[in-house]
Amino acid sequence: MTCQNCGAPVRLDRDQGLMVCDYCGSQATPPADEDGVQVLDPSQHACPACHAALSNGRLEQHDMLYCTACHGMLIAMDDILPLLEELRDHRERPAAYLAPRETEAAPTFSCPLCNHPMDRHPYGGGGNVMVDSCEDCAQLWLGRGELRKIASAPDPEVVFSRDSV
Repeated sequence: MTCQNCGAPVRLDRDQGLMVCDYCGSQATPPADEDGVQVLDPSQHACPACHAALSNGRLEQHDMLYCTACHGMLIAMDDILPLLEELRDHRERPAAYLAPRETEAAPTFSCPLCNHPMDRHPYGGGGNVMVDSCEDCAQLWLGRGELRKIASAPDPEVVFSRDSV
């Protein structure tokens, strides 16, 4: 990546979340892709789904590994609930009910961090999404659009309050 002002190489300042040009001193925010993920720099890990190189990324100030090819995300289990809360706070429309998805045979993934097989299971919250998890590394793998499905699912409090009426 090069500086938009002078063309010199820029470096990532992780503390500020900015691309910095040491030559002219300008700063720029890393661009976000269609999923809203800021793609920061390449990582040493391969995507479990398509085997492309994963990139370090950030969404709502939460770090993750992100595949720019298939748009999969490896998110720390400790980050998923705070990230979902932040995404739901920015939701522009009311949550929509998503019909249960057909169960389909899916490949078994290996964790990009430790190479152990990941467990595939339904996500415990809304969204009717199957997630892959690595308990050893405390990571979740979400395929393209699955984070958006989970974030746009009705909030549990709203569903329970409607059912009790």
